[in-house]
Amino acid sequence: MEEFEVSDYGIFTDAVNTTNTLKSQIDDCQNRFNSAKNIVSDNNTFMGPVCDNVIEMFNKIDSLITDMTDNYNTINNYMIEVADAYAKGDKDATSVLLKLKGSVASDYSNPAGLSGNRLNFVNSLKDGAVEAYNKYGVLPSLTMAQAILESGWGNSSIGNNIFGIKAGSGWTGKTKTCKTGEQNPDGSRYTITATFRDYDSVAESVEDHAKLLTSSRYQPVINSSNYKEACVNVKKCGYATDVNYANSLINIIESYGLDQWDPKA
Repeated sequence: MEEFEVSDYGIFTDAVNTTNTLKSQIDDCQNRFNSAKNIVSDNNTFMGPVCDNVIEMFNKIDSLITDMTDNYNTINNYMIEVADAYAKGDKDATSVLLKLKGSVASDYSNPAGLSGNRLNFVNSLKDGAVEAYNKYGVLPSLTMAQAILESGWGNSSIGNNIFGIKAGSGWTGKTKTCKTGEQNPDGSRYTITATFRDYDSVAESVEDHAKLLTSSRYQPVINSSNYKEACVNVKKCGYATDVNYANSLINIIESYGLDQWDPKA
């Protein structure tokens, strides 16, 4: 993060103070000069061609001093704008860097005492889930919960597709076709045969899931401030037909403490 930080913004303040001091000195010089000019211009004091030449020279010098004052005003305003822009750029760049580098996946605290395949499944996904948040903004808890729910803790995934993502007409990668259960809004269930995306690895599945949720359709999911909102929004956006989908995800997250990698408010 240090590459974006300025250790002392006083360098901008010093520059502005310097231009202000020089401008003040020029203003004082111009005031003294104008007093002298007024004396020379007084016909009761000086008259004649020589006096006219002096007054003409005074007018030229006065114009030069005015130009110099304007230049210092321009420099001063520019330095203030640079200072403000640099501070804003520093803040924005640091914010972007924090999002890119984000947090790292700490060890799983395992509040529910998971063991065996379930514990292994969580540990195998936590790094990818945190990386998906750092790169795409998908909450790690949502990634973990959807992987658990859609694949039955990794036991019933469709190839390496642990999120049950259907292929669609725009998908050009590998696919697998199989039967899957769906649910009507009234709760009645039915079975269809569908084509699903498949991947070379589970890590590729996690990456593709995160990319999917950054599409315009799922923008409310990315904009969610916490896992409960994200779970509700992913259902509202049409990820699954299961009428209890959001509650199931929330229950998984809270039962197994999967929000421990989410950014804290």
